[in-house]
Amino acid sequence: MRLWGCIPLTLLALVALSTTTQVAWNSDATIQSNTLVDVLNNDEDYSSLLSLLQKAKLIPTLNKLNGSTLFAPTNDAIKRHDLWRSALEYPNLLKDNVQEELRQQLFYHLINYSVTEDPKDSTTLQVLDTLHFPKLSLDPPTNKPPPWIPLPESSLGNNSQKLRLTSRDGVAWVGVDAFGKGGIEVKKQKVEAANGVVYGIAHVLEVPPHLGRVLSHEPSLSYIQKVLTPSMLNVINSTSELTLFIPVDSAWEALDSIERLYLESQFAADDLLRILNMHTVVEKSVRWSDTFDSTTTLTTEYGSKLEIVISEGKTTVSGATLSQPDIYASNGVLHLVSSLLVPPGALQLTPEKYLLTLNCTSFISLIHSVDLTHLINDTETQYTILAPKDDVLSIFENNGLPKEGSDELKRMLQYHFLPGKWTPEKLADGMLLETVLQEPGLDGGRQVMHVEVNDDEKQDVPSRHIKFGGAGITGEHIDINNAVVYFISSPLEPPVDPLQTALPSLELSSFLAAVFSTSIADVIKKTPRATFLMPHNAAFKRLGKLVSDHLLAASSKTDLENVIMHHIIDGIEYSQSLVGGSLRTFATLEGSDLQLERLSNSSVIVSPSGGWAGMKSALYPTNMLTETGVIHELSDLMIPRSVELNVGKLMKAAKATTMINMVTKAGFDWILNGTAPPEGLKWADQGLGGASWTLLCPTDDAFKKYNLTQLLENIDVLRALVSQHLIRTPSSTGESGSFDVFDALNNNRPLPLEDLGEYPTLLSPSSAYGDIVFRTLDDKVSHYMVGIKNARGTDKQADWARVLTWGRTTTGGGTGGVITVDRMLVPYHPLWWYEYFVPSFVGALGVGLMGMFFYGVRAVWRRDVTEATYEPVDFAPPTMSSEAPAAEEAKNSAIDNVKSFIAGGFGGVSAVLVGHPFDLTKTRLQTAAPGAYTGAIDVVRKTLARDGVTGLYRGMVPPLLGVTPIFAVSFWAYDASKNLILTLTPKRTSEKLSTAELAAAGFMSAVPTTLITAPVERAKVLLQVQGQGGSGPQYKGVFDVMKHLYREGGMRSIFRGTGATIARDGPGSAVYFAAYEVTKKALMPAGSSAGDLNLGAIMFAGGTAGVAMWSIAIPPDVLKSRIQSAPSGTYSGLFDCFRKTVARDGITALWKGLGPAMARAFPANAATFLGVEASRKLMDGFF
Repeated sequence: MRLWGCIPLTLLALVALSTTTQVAWNSDATIQSNTLVDVLNNDEDYSSLLSLLQKAKLIPTLNKLNGSTLFAPTNDAIKRHDLWRSALEYPNLLKDNVQEELRQQLFYHLINYSVTEDPKDSTTLQVLDTLHFPKLSLDPPTNKPPPWIPLPESSLGNNSQKLRLTSRDGVAWVGVDAFGKGGIEVKKQKVEAANGVVYGIAHVLEVPPHLGRVLSHEPSLSYIQKVLTPSMLNVINSTSELTLFIPVDSAWEALDSIERLYLESQFAADDLLRILNMHTVVEKSVRWSDTFDSTTTLTTEYGSKLEIVISEGKTTVSGATLSQPDIYASNGVLHLVSSLLVPPGALQLTPEKYLLTLNCTSFISLIHSVDLTHLINDTETQYTILAPKDDVLSIFENNGLPKEGSDELKRMLQYHFLPGKWTPEKLADGMLLETVLQEPGLDGGRQVMHVEVNDDEKQDVPSRHIKFGGAGITGEHIDINNAVVYFISSPLEPPVDPLQTALPSLELSSFLAAVFSTSIADVIKKTPRATFLMPHNAAFKRLGKLVSDHLLAASSKTDLENVIMHHIIDGIEYSQSLVGGSLRTFATLEGSDLQLERLSNSSVIVSPSGGWAGMKSALYPTNMLTETGVIHELSDLMIPRSVELNVGKLMKAAKATTMINMVTKAGFDWILNGTAPPEGLKWADQGLGGASWTLLCPTDDAFKKYNLTQLLENIDVLRALVSQHLIRTPSSTGESGSFDVFDALNNNRPLPLEDLGEYPTLLSPSSAYGDIVFRTLDDKVSHYMVGIKNARGTDKQADWARVLTWGRTTTGGGTGGVITVDRMLVPYHPLWWYEYFVPSFVGALGVGLMGMFFYGVRAVWRRDVTEATYEPVDFAPPTMSSEAPAAEEAKNSAIDNVKSFIAGGFGGVSAVLVGHPFDLTKTRLQTAAPGAYTGAIDVVRKTLARDGVTGLYRGMVPPLLGVTPIFAVSFWAYDASKNLILTLTPKRTSEKLSTAELAAAGFMSAVPTTLITAPVERAKVLLQVQGQGGSGPQYKGVFDVMKHLYREGGMRSIFRGTGATIARDGPGSAVYFAAYEVTKKALMPAGSSAGDLNLGAIMFAGGTAGVAMWSIAIPPDVLKSRIQSAPSGTYSGLFDCFRKTVARDGITALWKGLGPAMARAFPANAATFLGVEASRKLMDGFF
């Protein structure tokens, strides 16, 4: 666009005289023009610039200049500049009539002297003074006519703005930084005019803005850009002659991370202004780097001194390197330094400032409201501060926090401060740390706080999981000067009174209910310096229902209060003093003492001053803090000596008024009172004065079907009836050296019901049926039953009863008590014929049958028949048989197979009858959990106590049902295998098999046998292990087992353990049969045959074979029993069972049950071969 229509005529006349044109930059020609305006007018590339000069009314000024330099943006450069392009396209948008902003920008392109030296040939950095004199604000419009010449008045100390010029790689650049980088390319060759020179540039030169904008655009100052507040930016932008030494981003890393976080917060304005003043110099002139020398010392606005040192081309400012000097701005200059210029000690920060930084403003506000600011402004006293952040407190603002300024809030906040610096490495699990809070309930002592530390990662202390007072910590702790800060997940509430503290614990609800039912609740919760030992709810159940009912009865409030006070120690005893202290006796508020016993396993046992013999409780030192002390927990309730529990009180608690009347009427009221029988009574003469008694107490409902009048009238019958219910209880030593917490399960019982023993009653000396016996009962009403021993022939309603409840007395040596039952046990009197005739007849019949059996065996054995021993049928290979017809030979072979089959069945039945108790003992030892039994004798004892003699034959039906086919197939297969070996070795020199061949035949016999053995063993094992450990029966019988297994997993479940069975029976059968044959051969006299052996020799050979077999079969038998008795999925196979068994119980577990197995091996297998040989000999006599 041409400017002819816009330029004054006088100027146009001058322009018309010009005939020069500008040439390309790389031309060497220098063209002379009259003025700068002529140069611009003669080059169409400057038409936009001429138009802008006219709008700014600078044409006269440009003509008036003499010896100046113009860096002229081309048309393309102006198009890329928003403001200049808008001034051309939308001239009305410019507000002031003198276009002051545009004019100042144009002045920045003018130098008041000519740069005649070709810039592209210069190797030095030139600093030029422009005609731009920046001011804090634009001048108002003026009526003064042009030309306007800039006046030396500016915010740079009346200096003009500077501009740098340099060359790089033969190209001139203007507007570069202090290192000659950046800038705008000088695109066109200089053109000289009469009053100056023109250089065409590719972009518009941007006028340096104020320092605030310069800071915000400097990439290496991102940190200070983040922390500067608007008010500080306003100060920076409104101050003239400002020299800033600003640290680069890396310099701020020298500060502690907490200090940086504080500076980044909204509360650091004052300190940020102080830091800014430490880096700010305001003088009458701007301190550009060319004004520095080695003697320069500058004074900052903070008052500190900045010493400038120039050495070997390097400039330092108070030790910090001047990394980039002279970044120009409209109101000063910016220098970048490598480190902070902060005087030592100038940035001491209080804990309050750090907390404000770390989003704890609400916490700080609350502290101010209760005047506790000394805790966060003290820079000398060491504290550990537990601070909830704002987001945590926001959850509790409307509900859960005390009112601001209240004493309750002050007490809560004091609980968040711990004297001393407790860093994570100093903390240990279970520590109790004192807080600032001083409690009246502690006689002015400091309240403590419980610390929990997860020590799983001790090697990495910062990552340990820590809780203070139950509140976890979030993030990492902060160590600041005299304090350490932990950020907690919830505000900490100081401990309250003991009863309110224990209230949320459901395990303590029974004890609390007992406390609130008395009149001492308000007193004990305010008693200072008290340690509560609170028993669990289960303690009341283990105490015995009758004892609990007595204590909770309205008439027994005094006893209950004494029990409660006996659980409160007079003084504060934290867990450390209870577990690790030396004191053993502690006084209680009840007036008596508690005894502490510390065991080798770190357990602590508490013994009361009274109660029953052996009454003890396990102490759980929980350190549950209260405002008056601490709470620990107990496993069992403790009875003091001031509380007397006798039979009468417990019967009253059972509401057994009928039985009380009967006992009193029968003259046993001394038992009710727990005293010795009065002198003159026969019981005193019998030495029963110091005895303890357990009374079987029928409930009142148990007497509904009886005529009480008749019972009470006949004193002899009444005494016999009461005597049947009185058990003299042995004394208890109460030894506790090996105390087990779980022993408390039985500690509350008048009799050890778990042992299920037999006990004589007061009636026993005068009656053969006076003893009673306890048994377990799989019943929803009761777990135990009690009955008269050996009672028979009744309607089963008078000789047994269910056990309902019980309670133990403290009188008479602290043993005995009351056991309530649902029926009255009527003394048993059998009919004469049942008492005498039946036992005699059964005994005689048994003796006769046994005699007949052995007589028959002896008679059969003495018969002169074919060799009566278990040997394979003489079998000759087909090539050697030519005398007998084939049909006769096949018939004889079939008959012998049948004999082998039947004889094996008889042997199996004999083995089961003799060996099943041993097998049951072995199986239970192999499958029981570690520690369930101490040995084989313990298995037998507990089985007899729980199930009687018949219990030893539990699970016998499966082997009895399967024994005939198992042993029949085994002996048949053994016989067939020997014949097979003879067939496969036709060229043998002897028809007698070697020991190795006998073992091979035995091994092969196990293969077909397993098809029957595996499912039978599976059912047998499941039946044998049920009931183990007191559990009730799961299966009703063998058919119920098979039905359950088939539903569970089909045939696969029934045949589980088949591989283990082969692993046991293969080698076992090989040794079994080989040992039998070798032993039998060794016992035969010279020149005799196997048929000449007597019964003793056969039994010895069979027993030896059994011992030999089980000596190697126990490990696979253990694995088989575990696989077959374990729930589905426990083991993936034989090797998995082996691995898990050894890993859990050790290698010795593979020999569990060795004792019972070896004990069973000889008699059972002696019986087996006796049955086989005897039956075979018998059958040989008939066939």
